[in-house]
Amino acid sequence: MLAGCPTAVLVDVSHEVPRFDVSAGAFMLFAGTRHFTGGSVHLAVVDPGVGSSRRRLIVQAGSRYYIGPDNGLFAIVIDEVGVQAVHELAPRPHGAPTFEGRDVFAPAAAALASGVPIESLGPPTDPPIGLPDTGPRVLWTDGFGNLVTNLKPPVRRVRVHGHDIIANAKTYAEARPGEPFVYVGSMGYLEIGVREARADKLLGARAGMKVETI
Repeated sequence: MLAGCPTAVLVDVSHEVPRFDVSAGAFMLFAGTRHFTGGSVHLAVVDPGVGSSRRRLIVQAGSRYYIGPDNGLFAIVIDEVGVQAVHELAPRPHGAPTFEGRDVFAPAAAALASGVPIESLGPPTDPPIGLPDTGPRVLWTDGFGNLVTNLKPPVRRVRVHGHDIIANAKTYAEARPGEPFVYVGSMGYLEIGVREARADKLLGARAGMKVETI
């Protein structure tokens, strides 16, 4: 990145996405970049299909640029802010087919950050594919064990991993200790938490699990 754009300011958003978990990566990509200004460039690689026929994309969304594999990784960003342009990158000569994050995506990100127009990096193409599973599910487990779902209000009662969550609260202070409850998180998604405890451990739940509304 710095070889291609020495003046770039690098921000390491996260290396905590579970391996091969494209859905969690899609959530983190939205969560970690939504406050960046227009023109910022975001490189994201959760790529279990590296070396396959999946496309290599630059996506302009919310006036920001996103670069990575076409495997659903851009889905939540696009759902939240829309898409303005999509261009396809070609494989780089002599690039390693198993390391396109380094050999394809990083050079493209550096070029964009240094002012190279998106049109010169690849031809326009169709919109990215979505996530394979769009049903209600847990997207992410944060550092406190709270379960972030892809649901938005108005949903009051949910079931996850065989547990019915019927309590609701606006804040942790309103919730009863030891009782799982549903609340609206800071990004507008419904989350499941336990006051002063970990919901993931108490419920035996993890990212990717289905959530039912009841």
